[in-house]
Amino acid sequence: MSLTVFLAFCILGCDFLLYVLFQWIYGEKHRNHSRRSAARREKRRTLSGKQVEEPRVLPFPQRPKQYRAGFF
Repeated sequence: MSLTVFLAFCILGCDFLLYVLFQWIYGEKHRNHSRRSAARREKRRTLSGKQVEEPRVLPFPQRPKQYRAGFF
């Protein structure tokens, strides 16, 4: 009985340490950084003066063999 309780606490302790590790790696600091870089990108896009085109589908090449690696 006491061994079972001890193992349960050990497993819970390891789970807690994994939770802390993931929060430390992927926590709020990383999220704020990505938000800041997205805001910078948006600001740069508005200041560039170019009209941003809608994304479009690229046409399939006429001779696709030429674009493969190792084509002679």
